[in-house]
Amino acid sequence: MAEVELKNVRKFFMGGKITALQDINLRIPNGMFTSVLGPSGCGKTTLLRLIAGLERPDSGEVLIGRGVVNDVPPGKRNIAMVFQNYALYPHKRVFENMAIGLRLRGYPEHDIKKKVYDVARMLNLQDFMERYPKQLSGGQQQRVALGRALVRDPEVFLLDEPLSNLDAQVREVTRTELKKLFRDLQATVIYVTHDQTEAMMMSDFVVVMNHGTIRQTGEPISIYKNPDHRFVAEFLGTHRINLFHGRIENAKFISDDGLIVFDTTIKTQGEVLAGIRPEQIVLGTHQEISLKGTAVLTEPIGTTHLVSVRVGENEFKILTAETPHLQNQIMASFSLHDVYFFDDQSGLRLRPD
Repeated sequence: MAEVELKNVRKFFMGGKITALQDINLRIPNGMFTSVLGPSGCGKTTLLRLIAGLERPDSGEVLIGRGVVNDVPPGKRNIAMVFQNYALYPHKRVFENMAIGLRLRGYPEHDIKKKVYDVARMLNLQDFMERYPKQLSGGQQQRVALGRALVRDPEVFLLDEPLSNLDAQVREVTRTELKKLFRDLQATVIYVTHDQTEAMMMSDFVVVMNHGTIRQTGEPISIYKNPDHRFVAEFLGTHRINLFHGRIENAKFISDDGLIVFDTTIKTQGEVLAGIRPEQIVLGTHQEISLKGTAVLTEPIGTTHLVSVRVGENEFKILTAETPHLQNQIMASFSLHDVYFFDDQSGLRLRPD
């Protein structure tokens, strides 16, 4: 396996009119499962295609195994790519779909058979080798596409939203299988996804992208707990973070309607957004900052409820096991320690001086 690095990489389309990637600097260590996370159009697939050699950077360097590969064609980079649509040959059986890359590289027939069946057993595909893709489920087709990559023993695996076409139950099972598989292989994996749950659950390292730039990198739980930008705070989290617009005056947060007021440790003056995650707010007055509001909506989620609460012009959500009655006045509270502050213009995190 090999580390991957991008240095000052920029990529444009339409003669420079569209900036796909802007000043990308990224190092992915050897053997690490890295997710590139972001919304559609943020540049994550373009980044993957640059590493694969399917696109060339307009400036900067792409390195695999500490060697610059800008001028190395895709077939000589020793990488394997798994696509969103599986890209299986419909007229070839499973065995031939998995073996085709080895055949093109001139491997002996007995080596091909051994490699393919070793990987098939690893992926629990040994009973499907004589079937055609149309005779397989979506999850089985995805495993065949993955198997085709695994038989090559590549230095780097590139996966472009490989689970997005699967239904929820199959996706969950396949996600677990992939995590176990790559953990056992100790493989260098770059996994593109727009699904923050996948990124949080599967990754050793996460790269959060937006508008062709990298907003933040790090371990999943670290990014979740310490977002550097409003976008990162909003994008990560099973339930969207609550944001209150207001201002800070003399180390005190005041919402736009003046009904949410509390002391802060932020000395910066001016327009801000205060963010608090639904799971950090509790019903009652058990924590230091308390708000009185009205329950306006309850959304059941298994054994918990996502409760929408209105305070003046502000509405926020609480994740709780309790079920308050709609239109009732309730008290909710949270700790200042769990509140994030972001500059209203730049979106950058504001921290205590």
